[in-house]
Amino acid sequence: MAGGRTYWDKALTKIFLDLCIAEKIKRNHNKKGRTNIGWQNLYRNFREQSGKTYDNKQLQNKFSTFKRQYKLWKSLKNKSGGGWDNNSSTIRCDDDWWEDRIEENRDARQSRGKPLEYEDELTTHFGCMDTEEGTMLCVGGIGKRTPSSGSDDNLTPMSNDNVGLSSAGRKEQVVDRPPPKKSKNMEYYVGCVSESMLERSRNESSVLRGEQDEIKELLQLVEEDGVAQGSELYFIATDLFRSAARWAAFRCIYPAENRKAWLRWTWDNARKK
Repeated sequence: MAGGRTYWDKALTKIFLDLCIAEKIKRNHNKKGRTNIGWQNLYRNFREQSGKTYDNKQLQNKFSTFKRQYKLWKSLKNKSGGGWDNNSSTIRCDDDWWEDRIEENRDARQSRGKPLEYEDELTTHFGCMDTEEGTMLCVGGIGKRTPSSGSDDNLTPMSNDNVGLSSAGRKEQVVDRPPPKKSKNMEYYVGCVSESMLERSRNESSVLRGEQDEIKELLQLVEEDGVAQGSELYFIATDLFRSAARWAAFRCIYPAENRKAWLRWTWDNARKK
């Protein structure tokens, strides 16, 4: 029931994070936070795909929780220096170091000896926020922001009755406008990735075609990076690209050598989990 307690299993959480990433890809997100259009798309599509009636505030709270978790994890990772273990994706520092971090923030104890859950998805969504505007996942959003103080951590809940109202009380027509044209690749990416995730529950055949086209384009990029068809790394890429979050992460990495290193690193870590 709307407004009641929420229960988030892995499948439900994955739907939520994929939709968050989709709105960022559609450029309904900027450095200050999600736009008003982005939030409305997220509310609607989450309810359609999950069958849950969680209210707007509950979804905002979930988003803010993920944002705080990622920021804390990133801060701990940066402070750990040589204590970061790539093999286990955990921070391996001594007890004194952990006691100092927990004294600074009690929530740090949750990261002690544990990898960050949904690391790929959270890094894709939050990890590129401070890069230059030309980065695919970090371009400015479109439309008005959710009425708030200017941060995702301080959101004003919205009901179905006040959708389309400005802070001054005037009615506005909320229009999900397409992003301005940047290049053929950007249009193709948005069309194949975002729409396939948002419309998969309504049109499975269309989703399948879109995902196939996207994977073909990504594998073309892998070949352009110097990875030969039939090689071990090429087959690793075909397996990793089953995840939409990894599509976006791969496109966010430059140059080619770093993309190839990411393929190997992600594969090695996925096998150990």
